[in-house]
Amino acid sequence: MRIPLPNRCIVGQIASVISLLLLISSCVTEKDFLYLNDQIVALNKRVEGLSKEVVSVREQQAKGDVELQKAREDMQGMSGRLDENNRLVRRSVERDTKTQDGMSAYLTNLQDRTSRLDTDVKRIKAYLNLEPAAAAPEQESEENPLIVPKTKPEPQTPAIRQPDSATEKPEVSSEQQIYERSVALYREEKYEEAISGFKNFVAKYPKSELADNALFWEGESHMALKQYEQAILTFQLVIKNYPKGNKVPNALLRQALAFYEINDKTSSKLLLKKLISQFPKSNEAKIAEGKLKTMK
Repeated sequence: MRIPLPNRCIVGQIASVISLLLLISSCVTEKDFLYLNDQIVALNKRVEGLSKEVVSVREQQAKGDVELQKAREDMQGMSGRLDENNRLVRRSVERDTKTQDGMSAYLTNLQDRTSRLDTDVKRIKAYLNLEPAAAAPEQESEENPLIVPKTKPEPQTPAIRQPDSATEKPEVSSEQQIYERSVALYREEKYEEAISGFKNFVAKYPKSELADNALFWEGESHMALKQYEQAILTFQLVIKNYPKGNKVPNALLRQALAFYEINDKTSSKLLLKKLISQFPKSNEAKIAEGKLKTMK
């Protein structure tokens, strides 16, 4: 068994003392011998105490090493979880940023396409000479079932002749006739013809009080034909060209539903939230809230 260094020093001291005692045993008295014996016993107790202290220190050191190792393992685990959380946060931020960038690019593209389509439509109309000439009153009456029929003349006496104007129908503006004819085509589900009529109306009367209505019903005609992208662009014209008109909330709602139909739920949700934010008290906002609850 290997004796620790401090113990070996003490044992060496004891051996030296014993040797000295042997050398001088012949000349010491019994009293001196007893004193020396007491010193040896005290040294033995001291050696035992030191040995116990050394063992205790080693046990505490071993326990400390275990605790230190456990602390290191815990720190490594926490560091790993922190790195994972940082990766998740980065991915979430990157995903949100890409979604916003994609939405912005998509809307910009829609606006560019809208501008190009407007230019192309104007060119085609100019080339084909689609602007209608003013029709005679008799022809307008035959084509438009919504015009009020001729009024019956009042009973006349033979001596009195009513003027010719008394038998004429009330005057209806060409603007109103074109709009009503296009609405009638929409109700008859002649959507292609209705779209042409509404486009013609907006091109001829862009500042009319019915212009935003005409654009809106043009968008509805595209929706009926499931031409959702064209509907989105048309509703965007309502929002952009007539921002103070009463058709803006409905145009936002229908535009959101058109995006939903082409499976662009992100754009649809953004438009529904925009509608609720800008027109919170409108009926369209209530419909938008219900639609958001059903969308996943």
